[in-house]
Amino acid sequence: MKKLLLSAAVALAAVSGYAQTSTSPTNAAALPSDRSNVAVSMCLSNIIELNPPRDQMGAIFNKSSDYNNGEELKDPTGNPSSDFTVSSNRNFNITINAAAPNFSYTGSGTGNNVMPCTVLSYNLASNNTGGTDGTSSPWTPLTIAPAPLINNGTYGAAKTFAVKLKAEPGWNFTGGSYAVGVILTATQL
Repeated sequence: MKKLLLSAAVALAAVSGYAQTSTSPTNAAALPSDRSNVAVSMCLSNIIELNPPRDQMGAIFNKSSDYNNGEELKDPTGNPSSDFTVSSNRNFNITINAAAPNFSYTGSGTGNNVMPCTVLSYNLASNNTGGTDGTSSPWTPLTIAPAPLINNGTYGAAKTFAVKLKAEPGWNFTGGSYAVGVILTATQL
């Protein structure tokens, strides 16, 4: 009788073990399946964007020391530098130049009122672009030819740099308002 009960227990264990393997998840791969591939494509354009925080800077010459030493230009809030951000998906260069060879003049003065753009000098005050300073000296005279400001800036979003401008007209020009545009150009490499 013991042999019969033992045989029945072994048979029951074998059947229940077989039943468990037939419903286990490892057999799920044997179930019918289907798959489909979807082709995905993107078209990325090369993008570069240069943003100045302010579009106006100026100085007032009303003391002899202003004429003797020159004046650093300031924005309307008194900030002595113009901070820029550049975003680009490729490395880039920044150049700087004057929009015209001479300042435009507004005023009643007669005589020497043709001021060359070289009266204005620029300085790369800060550079967080990953590129190198392209200026030739701490204060470089502005010309109409684009001159390197930053070389090989690193691609990415919101890379910052700042430019200072200084006017040194000396005693050579009649009183009045003088204006010239300063152009900064960001070019991808």
